[in-house]
Amino acid sequence: MKQYEFDISVSIIEKLFPEERVKTKAQIIEILMEAIRYILINPSVSAEKKAGSLILNIDRMSRLFFIKKNKYVSIVFPFFAFEEDGKLRFTFQNEIDVSPQLISKVISIVKCDKFKEKCSLDFVVPICEYEENCDGNFWIFLRELLLMEDGYIRYDHDLEEYEKAKEKGEEHKHPLNHYDFFYSSNASFKIGLKNKLLRDGFIDLLNTRTDCQYLTSQRS
Repeated sequence: MKQYEFDISVSIIEKLFPEERVKTKAQIIEILMEAIRYILINPSVSAEKKAGSLILNIDRMSRLFFIKKNKYVSIVFPFFAFEEDGKLRFTFQNEIDVSPQLISKVISIVKCDKFKEKCSLDFVVPICEYEENCDGNFWIFLRELLLMEDGYIRYDHDLEEYEKAKEKGEEHKHPLNHYDFFYSSNASFKIGLKNKLLRDGFIDLLNTRTDCQYLTSQRS
């Protein structure tokens, strides 16, 4: 397994860890694209400006890990990564270069109002325009991002919400340390942990080459 780690600064932390809870695939795609753009730039971050880490694991199941204090997030990494002239580059299906221009266009599409319109033609027009003028593979790339299984999982050490739940006698509905699986309200659920989790433990949980972890019930 190859692992690449990047320090993330305060200036990018809100894009990788949005203040509002992630609820849609479009948000996941935006975060993924912002992460790749950051890796391609790979800026130098001083110790006092470091706000967390971005870790890319390349293996038979490749993943991105977003690490900051008391919160870890991971999603699937769907691209092929390789080094060229000492820098990382990414391609999709070994054909489409994941360039800064492509990244910017994907972000603009998933964030634009036309993406949310009820009429499909409003969504199609900017895609067709970009394919005609810049990249004939753009729809293939965007379609696969929309259809991919993103494998979202989050770990939280959330004292504030735990204390609120505890006051109501519901501390086991919002454990201090927990995993959140999925992100939409009709699919998301928590699994509580007895102890605080270190980042290496989170990464190991998602490593298909190491032994599985086991659940033990809090209930009698």
